[in-house]
Amino acid sequence: MFDSREVGWRSAHLEVLEISGHAEHVSLPGVDAHLIDLQLDGSRTVQRRDDRRWVTGAMRPGSLAIKPSQRSSLLRWDSPAGDTVIRQLRLLIPATTMERMADDLREFEPVSALSSSRLAFDDDMLRTTLLQLERAARAGVSDLYAAAAAEFVAVHLLTDHGTVPAPRRKLFEDARISQVVDMLHARLDVTPDLGELASVAGLSRFHLLRLFRQKTGETPSVYHRRLRLEQAQRLLCRTDLPVAEIGRRCGYPDPSHFGKSFRSLTGTAPATYRREHRRR
Repeated sequence: MFDSREVGWRSAHLEVLEISGHAEHVSLPGVDAHLIDLQLDGSRTVQRRDDRRWVTGAMRPGSLAIKPSQRSSLLRWDSPAGDTVIRQLRLLIPATTMERMADDLREFEPVSALSSSRLAFDDDMLRTTLLQLERAARAGVSDLYAAAAAEFVAVHLLTDHGTVPAPRRKLFEDARISQVVDMLHARLDVTPDLGELASVAGLSRFHLLRLFRQKTGETPSVYHRRLRLEQAQRLLCRTDLPVAEIGRRCGYPDPSHFGKSFRSLTGTAPATYRREHRRR
């Protein structure tokens, strides 16, 4: 329905699309840009394949979704209201823009590029910015506007949507262990599979466990669990995300399991920890 490339935008790509209200199998390939969708009208119950499970979200007018650069997605959806056509606004921000803004932000605190998808969430600032971008693009505003807006959106995503990552890790001399540690840091929301980790390291499971413990003092599962809970501490202190959402992002879809695990590390419940340690 509309494409910002027609008015000369190159720093960000904005589209207004019409999609079917029902789809059984939609594969979105990984591209070199961060994708943000804003649903403009209609309603959908969307399911996204996340590793070995389906994640469900209710997309309504104003709902947002994010897919990071190079991350592919498998989707399916249906409209509970019987909508045959759904309109959505899509913004793609080049990965290079996100990386540049992350580098700038690192001067103040540790950040990293977005690494996980989000489905059916609410963000007034992001929604308002996307709608303003659409108006500007339709009015033929120059690409300079698109470049500035893309940088603003990148900073907003980095600081407000789960990118308060684990601190830069210790460098391990053994490249095999470094590869495993890289994977554990990058996938805090997914329980590590020992066989997959062993394959990455080029070791048997037994030799990976022995070498990992020798280099880190912990097994991969204990190391990963500590990373998750330390990340939860940072998100509780630095964001307004609901406790259950923080637990989900840190690999605990069951809130009670998250609460129990969090207390085992800190001695207090997540909500109490937030009240006592919230950044002023």
